[in-house]
Amino acid sequence: MNEQNTNYLKQHIDILSFRDLAPGTIATYTSYMTQYIDWVEENLNAKPLPKVTWEEIRSFLLFLKEVRHLNPRTSSDVCSSDLLNPRTVNVYIAQLRDFYQYVLHRDWDRYRIPYLHFDELLPKVPTKEEINSIIDSVYNPKHKAELALLYSSGIRVSELCRLKCGDIYHSKQCIYISRSKNRCDRYAVLSEKAYGLLVDYIRVFHPHATKEDWLFPGQKAGSHIHQQSVYNTFKKWLAVMKLSEAGYTLHSLRHAFGLHLYEAGTDLMTIKEAMGHKSLSSTSVYLTLGIGNGRSVKSPYDE
Repeated sequence: MNEQNTNYLKQHIDILSFRDLAPGTIATYTSYMTQYIDWVEENLNAKPLPKVTWEEIRSFLLFLKEVRHLNPRTSSDVCSSDLLNPRTVNVYIAQLRDFYQYVLHRDWDRYRIPYLHFDELLPKVPTKEEINSIIDSVYNPKHKAELALLYSSGIRVSELCRLKCGDIYHSKQCIYISRSKNRCDRYAVLSEKAYGLLVDYIRVFHPHATKEDWLFPGQKAGSHIHQQSVYNTFKKWLAVMKLSEAGYTLHSLRHAFGLHLYEAGTDLMTIKEAMGHKSLSSTSVYLTLGIGNGRSVKSPYDE
């Protein structure tokens, strides 16, 4: 990346930091802009960014859709790093818009670079039996604890990776989630079964851990585990259990938490709080999934 473009990117990062976004969000958005700048330098002969045309920006977005194999059913989580979701393309567009408006001080034409329209497809959700069979089959205590926590607590994989040992409240059997996706702290449930697996993992892998240590350390000293590592574990066991073609992603465990709570009779407001949703609109998908799975809803025509 040439010096001028490096300076542009630094300005963009400064703006993201000023907005006080989460470090992971800043890193993701920075990677998107880095891909765009690298593409311009490689495919447009390092054309000055302020002079890139709308047609050339659309060519970059077409590159994202075609070369990275856009898939409308794939969620945007780490499980699908080789497939690009329409929502993700729209995040690229939003970052390009901010970059051109706030860094290059160029008006953005939303009619020439429109957001993608896409179908709202229901997520694929594994059954309790499928999840239990996967977790029961995992023999590594660390991997077993990771998957059990994701399902039993409904936490996001990003939240799992950033847990510290002190975030596990042993006496109350709950998990403290600091600065979640919605920038709010919350407590997540910790089931007795998952707690038992977590204790087994800590006893074997982390016997001398302090409260400030990462619950799941990464390979580098002082780092926490990467989301891709958790995904690789899940992908491996999906294959072992012959579920690779079921359409499940790592985020499916979080969906399963919400759906299975709803099917057990838990009200949507409680599920919303347990999952850390900002609004009920995100939680309402479990109402639809519950009806599709046969939860009893009596038609007024039958009364």
